[in-house]
Amino acid sequence: MVSFTALLALSASALATPVLQTRQMDIPANWTWHVSGWSAGCARSGCYYDFNVTVPTVEGQIAGVKAYCSGSENWYRLGNYYRNCQILEGVNNGVSAKFSERTSDDGTPPQEIELSFELAGYEQRPAYNFTGSHETIYNQFVAPAQEFDVTPTEVTGVA
Repeated sequence: MVSFTALLALSASALATPVLQTRQMDIPANWTWHVSGWSAGCARSGCYYDFNVTVPTVEGQIAGVKAYCSGSENWYRLGNYYRNCQILEGVNNGVSAKFSERTSDDGTPPQEIELSFELAGYEQRPAYNFTGSHETIYNQFVAPAQEFDVTPTEVTGVA
């Protein structure tokens, strides 16, 4: 037999714990983000990048954006973090970028640029975060600005 005190304790803990539902949204088919004006290089203080990215609209699902991104790695601390990009066209949604972590101590620079597109929540729909990456091209001072596409590979959302 369960005591009244045990039931009271269980019900109180259930009320105090917030309930978060994780929802999933599919990545739209053939949805690619176009990077243009890509320029990246490295100096004693670490590596840096700047570029434009266009995330196209998916009719009836996702409002696209155009953004300018620039940033650098955290050379003296572990853990590169996403930096918000400046939105040039579009509203409510955001874009951010970061370098991947260095994989060795031999001076090899970060091997990928990671992009994140934040789809803002609306009414009953939660916010979603789409991420994708591309091999890093170090071209500053040695080659013209580059262009390439990034295909999102992961999406998460929390209500």
